[in-house]
Amino acid sequence: MTEAENVSGLRGPDLARAALTAARNRARKIEEGRTQRRGAAARTQRSGARSDERDPQLLEATLARLLDEAGWEAPAAVGGVFHGWADIVGARIAAHCEPISYDDGVLTVHTDSQIWAIELKYFVPMMLAKLNAALPRRPVPGGASRDAIERIAIYGPSSPSWRHGKLSPNGGARPRREP
Repeated sequence: MTEAENVSGLRGPDLARAALTAARNRARKIEEGRTQRRGAAARTQRSGARSDERDPQLLEATLARLLDEAGWEAPAAVGGVFHGWADIVGARIAAHCEPISYDDGVLTVHTDSQIWAIELKYFVPMMLAKLNAALPRRPVPGGASRDAIERIAIYGPSSPSWRHGKLSPNGGARPRREP
C-alpha cells in the first residue's frame, strides 16, 4: 500500500495486520462466489451417487411407464392379438378370418365368406373369455376398469354396390336438375 492508500493513518505492524485482514476478506468473498457457482453447476449437471429421474433409463421401463400413464396398456396388448391370431383361435379358423381393427373395446374381425361369419358368431363368447383372460383390463374414467375386449364385431365379405358404375340404373350418370 502506498501513502495515498493508507487513509486510516496506520503504520508498521498495524498497517500490515489491516492489509492482511483486508486480503483475507477479499479472498473469502471470491471463494464463496466460486463455491456458489460450483454448487449450482453441480446441482444442474450431475445426479450424484444415487439414481433419480434424470439418469438414463432402460427403454423397456420407459415404454412400460409411458403405456401405463397414457392408458395404452390394453390397446398395446390387443396389438399382440393381431400377430398371434392363429394361436388364439386355431389354424382352421384363422385361415378364414382375421382381425382388422380394435377401437374402444370392440375387436372387428373380417371373414372370407358369409358362412364363416355366421359360424364365428357362435364362438364369440368362447373367444371373448379366452382373449380377456390373456389381456390386461383397460382403465376407464372414474377409476374403474373394464375388459380389454367387450365385443367382437364380425363382418363377412362386402356385397357389390350397384349405385355407381355402368351397371347402375341410370348408367352412372346423376339425374339432371332442371334450371
